[in-house]
Amino acid sequence: MAGQSLTSILPALGFLDAVVQDNTLAREFYDALFPELLYRAEAVPERWEANLGERMVFTRSSLLSASTSPLTPGFDPAPESPAYEQWEVVAAQYGKSLDTNMPASRTALASLFARNAKTLGLNAGQTLNRLARNKLFCNYVGGSTLTTAAGVAITALPVSSVNGFGTVIVNGQIVPVSGTNPKSTTVSGVAGTVDVVAATPTNPLEPNGPGILTLAAVATWAIDAVVTASDAPTILRSGGGTSVDSLTSTDILTVQNIRDAVATLRRNRVPPHEDGYYHCHLDPIAESQLFADNEFQRLLQSLPDDFRYQRFAIGRLANCVFYSNNESPNSQNTNTLVATRGSAFASPSLGTEVINDAGVAIIRTIITGGSAIMEKWVDETAEYASEAGYQGKVGAFSVVNNGIVVPIERARYIIRAPQDRLQQIVSQSWSATLDFGVPADLLSGLTGARFKRAVTIESGSAL
Repeated sequence: MAGQSLTSILPALGFLDAVVQDNTLAREFYDALFPELLYRAEAVPERWEANLGERMVFTRSSLLSASTSPLTPGFDPAPESPAYEQWEVVAAQYGKSLDTNMPASRTALASLFARNAKTLGLNAGQTLNRLARNKLFCNYVGGSTLTTAAGVAITALPVSSVNGFGTVIVNGQIVPVSGTNPKSTTVSGVAGTVDVVAATPTNPLEPNGPGILTLAAVATWAIDAVVTASDAPTILRSGGGTSVDSLTSTDILTVQNIRDAVATLRRNRVPPHEDGYYHCHLDPIAESQLFADNEFQRLLQSLPDDFRYQRFAIGRLANCVFYSNNESPNSQNTNTLVATRGSAFASPSLGTEVINDAGVAIIRTIITGGSAIMEKWVDETAEYASEAGYQGKVGAFSVVNNGIVVPIERARYIIRAPQDRLQQIVSQSWSATLDFGVPADLLSGLTGARFKRAVTIESGSAL
């Protein structure tokens, strides 16, 4: 605090001197935020000078084709231009507040205030982490869904999720699907391919939830038919099935799944992270499943004292670092679920089903390579400062009008002085303006997927 108290700057906050003098509040907020950012830690952060609602489009060029034929003597090589593709982010602000009522005892107040700070920090951590998680999974499970009803010679194809069917890349630009720019799609039981010319969610507030895919021509299909976009990312399923409905509770995560995912990333020339490894985020249930895999058990045969068994931790295997991540998406942590067909439920925030038609819970493991997700963030402390000026500074804090702003992990932590008539209610808030973007790689690599820098593995569970 450099010898400067809150009382000398903001008298209304003088009661917090005992708590803030040793940076307790800053440490409490940071410690609560950090453990919940496993998915957000995958994102490469880049500062972004943008206004709320502003959209930024990024462009990536393709490689030139290899020239394996000799040049004709006396002739210059023909000029060639690379192709381009785009991905985008939109600046949005997120946050939440808590109010603390001043009790008579300063000791009780300090304890309550610190507890509220930790609660708020946990909320900030979970929120920012889930924003990154949902954006990552939405893109890497999109373009793969199931029909929710049969259809005979019609164009309205009802599906459990329209995620991944609404846009295409045309001449490098992201454009909505239309009659001019359709998306080639396969439907099991329908010969050849069909063209999707519109993707309409049932609920406009849930753009990745259930809805209708409009086809360019009539077709006939059965309920539970598999629908796959031509640029859908690679999804591996334990047991080798073609959809979530093929999974049973005995289809567990295996070392073979991990090896296949790494092989897919390598074939698509996806680099590992800066630590030299791919990162595998797996649910604790998936972690337990891997220990039950015969190949994994053979690797550790006669090694009961190995740290993997001692600490129930996989560590490193198959050029992957394994992160036990209890924020991995499941039916319990993906917000409101929507019934789609039979016993199946979809998560609109995730853009896919989390429980299949047989009532089996879907466990999703994701293996990411370098730059699989980007975080574009706005420095709110610098960009949102009031023209009314500051009332002073305290250590690393910035005092903004009647409050103190603590920028931690690219988010503002705000303590507002009491505004009520009796000066008894202190408000704490967190705020962050950002978006997470998933770069496209449609024009590079060996598969036709738009997104190639991660691979999702689906397994089943009765839990």
